Amino acid sequence: MKQIKSILLIDDSKPINFYNQKIINTSKEVNSVSIAENGLDALDFLKKNEFPNIIFLDINMPKMNGFEFLDKYSDINPKLRKNTIIVILSTTNMEKDKIRAEQTGLVYDFIEKPLSREDLRRINTYYKEAYL
Repeated sequence: MKQIKSILLIDDSKPINFYNQKIINTSKEVNSVSIAENGLDALDFLKKNEFPNIIFLDINMPKMNGFEFLDKYSDINPKLRKNTIIVILSTTNMEKDKIRAEQTGLVYDFIEKPLSREDLRRINTYYKEAYL
């Protein structure tokens, strides 16, 4: 069975990160999970590590929010990010945020926190079919 190599969680909430990491780890479909607590930390992570297969990105965070992260992420060489998908994982369900995320052309999906097993399974299946 094909496995997702890595996921990066970008969220400033330690309880949400703990829960999401547990959901991901119990799926047994992902080799590793990393955490960044804001967009700046995530960009630093991406400079120092191999790009993850999937990024789960919160919108509302200190230092650098999700949309600011997406702006900087779009400047990264497309060859480096070509096998990475971004999923907004947020408590906001504001239509304007969904539209803004879609307009970046970088976001695969927009789901509500916390991550569910069903959403993870659906996203993993999409990734495996499209990229592995």
